[in-house]
Amino acid sequence: MSAHELLILATTFPDRETADRVVGLLVDGGLAVCGQVGADIVSFYRWEGELRRAAEVAAVLKVLPDRFDLCVGELKLQHPYDVPQIVAWPSAFVSRDYLAWAQGAGR
Repeated sequence: MSAHELLILATTFPDRETADRVVGLLVDGGLAVCGQVGADIVSFYRWEGELRRAAEVAAVLKVLPDRFDLCVGELKLQHPYDVPQIVAWPSAFVSRDYLAWAQGAGR
């Protein structure tokens, strides 16, 4: 991974209160540079052999590569699910101004 990129991490929470708390904690702790708590969604998935449907709240975090493992570790500790969705990918583009801000955020 290049030092010139951000990682985009997507997750879900069972409710807005939990999403706000955990995303705020990760940003305040400097593990993520920014986070958005988004729209209410409905997720369909299999759990213990059964099709499940659950109301959830989507969240997206922007994370510097050198903070990623710490961010994921804390997210797992704070998350109420046994197996939380933690999916991430590198950004294809980050504006110079935003990257400069991100690299200075919380440091």
